[in-house]
Amino acid sequence: MCQDNYNTNENKGEHLKWEDRKVIEHLYNQQNKSPKEIAQELGRHRTTISREVKKGKIELLNWDYTIRIEYDALKAQKVYDQNATAKGAKIKIGKDHRLAEFIEEKIKDKYSPEVIADMIKNSEDFEIELHWKTIYNYIDKGILFVSREELTYGNYKKSKKTKKKEKESTKRRKEGRRISDRPKAADERLEVGHWEMDLVEGRKGKGEPFLLVLTERYSRKK
Repeated sequence: MCQDNYNTNENKGEHLKWEDRKVIEHLYNQQNKSPKEIAQELGRHRTTISREVKKGKIELLNWDYTIRIEYDALKAQKVYDQNATAKGAKIKIGKDHRLAEFIEEKIKDKYSPEVIADMIKNSEDFEIELHWKTIYNYIDKGILFVSREELTYGNYKKSKKTKKKEKESTKRRKEGRRISDRPKAADERLEVGHWEMDLVEGRKGKGEPFLLVLTERYSRKK
């Protein structure tokens, strides 16, 4: 079928309907269209179609016992309905699936939770305002059907353990290596190749140079 038969010129932020899934089933299974090509025909975002195809994928056995992959509109619709039902019981926005779907689509369109929270606040379409941290919590708890890997700017939430390690690492870099860290051979001047470094400050004044002094411990040469 030609592209004009399917291009509905719908808003890319709207979720797919049953009729859309039947069209995807025909284009994917019968015409071997790629998700990108199907997205163009339906006027949708490529990521939306890719996720939809993954949601409805099934394995079928060919006559020669090889496996072929097809998209099943009915399976995809059931997954969507189950997800929609689960949302209402888990999140404080109740059964406002339209708001949850709006957040998911915006994340797929590479908007950050901070920007999405601001969009919701300034929109007349939603009665509820959400803090951007709440959106992160919904992602972490699996309430929204997206993951942190899909966020444009990555994972902002860090565990206390990670923060502690970073602080220790930062402190270590600031302190540098200590004299006690050097090997015994350097302490006892048993071999050539160990150097000491001192920074000598001259007159105190803006732009005044410093003198870097290097001394080889074994030979005491500077």
